[in-house]
Amino acid sequence: MFTRKPVAACVALACIGMGSLAAHAQTSVVLPEVRVQSDAVRAGTPRDTVFTGSKTDTALRDLPASVVVVTGENLAEQGTINMNQALENVSGVQPQMAGGYGFADNYFVRGQSMRFMRDGLPDGTSQNGYARSMFDVDRIEVLKGPGSALYGSGQPGGTVNVVSKAPQYKPSVEVFGGAGSFGTYIGGVDITGAIGKNAAARVIVGHEESDGWRDLSRKIDQVKGTLQWKVTDDKTLTIDYDHRDIKVRPDNYGILFNRQGTIAPVSRETHYDSPFNYATQRMDRLSLTHDWFFNADLSMKTAFVYDYRVLGFLRNGGGNGGDAAGVMSGREARLQDDQMRFTTVQNEVTYKVGEGPVKHTLLGGIEFSSGRLDTRRTSYSLPNITNINNPVIPESSLADATASALAYDRALKSDTVSVYAQDQIAFGEQFKLRGGVRQDRVDFSDKGLQNMGSNSVPNILYREVEGTRNLTSSSLGGVWQPTRDWSFYTGVSTGKFINIATEAARLTLEPEKSSQVELGTKATLLDGRLGLNLAYFEAKRDNYYVTLTPGVSTADGHDKSKGVDFDLTSEPIKGLNLLANMVVQEVEVTSPTLASNTTMGVTNRSIAGNRPAGVAEKSGRVWASYTLQSGDLRGLGFGLGATAKSDSYADALNLYKVPGYTVFDAAIFYKQPKWEVALNIRNLADKVYYSQSTFSGALPGAERSALLSFRFKIK
Repeated sequence: MFTRKPVAACVALACIGMGSLAAHAQTSVVLPEVRVQSDAVRAGTPRDTVFTGSKTDTALRDLPASVVVVTGENLAEQGTINMNQALENVSGVQPQMAGGYGFADNYFVRGQSMRFMRDGLPDGTSQNGYARSMFDVDRIEVLKGPGSALYGSGQPGGTVNVVSKAPQYKPSVEVFGGAGSFGTYIGGVDITGAIGKNAAARVIVGHEESDGWRDLSRKIDQVKGTLQWKVTDDKTLTIDYDHRDIKVRPDNYGILFNRQGTIAPVSRETHYDSPFNYATQRMDRLSLTHDWFFNADLSMKTAFVYDYRVLGFLRNGGGNGGDAAGVMSGREARLQDDQMRFTTVQNEVTYKVGEGPVKHTLLGGIEFSSGRLDTRRTSYSLPNITNINNPVIPESSLADATASALAYDRALKSDTVSVYAQDQIAFGEQFKLRGGVRQDRVDFSDKGLQNMGSNSVPNILYREVEGTRNLTSSSLGGVWQPTRDWSFYTGVSTGKFINIATEAARLTLEPEKSSQVELGTKATLLDGRLGLNLAYFEAKRDNYYVTLTPGVSTADGHDKSKGVDFDLTSEPIKGLNLLANMVVQEVEVTSPTLASNTTMGVTNRSIAGNRPAGVAEKSGRVWASYTLQSGDLRGLGFGLGATAKSDSYADALNLYKVPGYTVFDAAIFYKQPKWEVALNIRNLADKVYYSQSTFSGALPGAERSALLSFRFKIK
């Protein structure tokens, strides 16, 4: 599939680009992706052009993989203010508590963990990540399945690429704001326009704060500036700086399960978490992207990203469900401080070659990335809650802890050198093939103190974990297009992953492995007004660390999933917007991992055949809106949506079942050329439901809430 000369040329040019980047070492970062397509193409349909999943300007219909687009227009129409709400619009994406812990975004895709990218470049670790705002989001593109052949070592479930709003040469000033339930306030300004003849800039300032449902407060301040400079006719430099201050109060318990395995019969507003929990984060991300178009067929992209984060939090850990006497035991508080620095230098070349019916789009790249993570955690044993049906939180500060000890104090390092190549081959108009391979050489270490005992009887020892691993990932797929409107595709992708994150007590030496086989179809119907992606998938995750013998962890963990998902976007008539998605999947653990729940009388039982915690077998969403197209009320619109999710489990033993739910949303909005106003209502029927599992409980979904928002263009 790969011819030696074009790939060699790509890698050689990539090396030249790296040299040119060194000459600009004092310059800074980021270029939004450019999509060139006809105005008649409806965003998110198979004819839409994306970069996620190929790193080239490829139509969705030509990709042998599922890539789903959530447009900025749909985010605005639904009154979306956080990532949980945004990703309801993608089939198979479900929030997970592990890794996010109530203060950061983290998800399952097709039953497996995922990772984030921003403008096609790495966006730090998914574990102990951050809560994202929507101020600067142009659209969200989700690749399902391992993306390691393109993006390197990463989680197997999929890749969520957040595409930023780009600078525009036409001047515009937009003021936005809103107010709603739970003391929610949003406000900001978005300014863009030309700077001279050859440059454009954009500055977005946003503020969001909320007391939060159940007093789980959230506050985000963001300042993002982007400069796009057309250096010459064939060279463009984009510099982007993003600063965020984030404060969130997390709840890792929700409402507890009792000895009968059901959720305790208490008010939705009941708390079992410590009242002084917090999470604060400061982020500074600088990126620089240089695009060089040698001619219509040959281009080079050089990128540099430096991402600095300081995270401090106090959250709960441990904690059992209620025992026969209604007592919650095993509660902990975990005080942790992380300092994280991520650097990526990337250079890649795209070369389009071929005469007649056979054409190649070749991509070759080299990348260096590094991570420096310093972390320190102290664990505190907390008193029991004596009655989960009428809980009284016994601690008012960490001084009330019964025991405490250093959990760890470590320095983690990783340096990765990568080489990758991809060939997309078109055989006329009907057949497309894509193959990719990537080699990552990862040097990593984890050095420092770790408590090998307990909080009450600590045994703190110094230890070192270090190693070097060569990870090879690949993808191969084909597309058959019998007509312009239909594509049938199949694809195989593999990935390998070393989890460089601060949450686990220590890094593991052996990489996780993953694979996915996918078979699907993409259709563009109704003269381009309807787009559909329907897929069958089978995926595996292997070699993650589990406990087969009490006290001993080994890389013997295995999961598998299979199912069907679909995503539909349509405008059957002018003004009517329809979205729908659904997944039906089977996800199960396939290794004899041991787990215990002493309050339920279960000790060291295998969980083979069980469903992983937090994964629902069925979930989906529909959204419909209509905007009047004529008359005195032209621009007035109405929307109605429903989100459904089947039951899931809060624990690996599948003893604690979280019930499924269906909730409804509604909107009324009025859009005019210079302004728009909207009222969005969530959980319209005020249904009692539980949005996701924790570890020994379930997090209540918010009661009925409303958000009144506006946008006003000054020019």
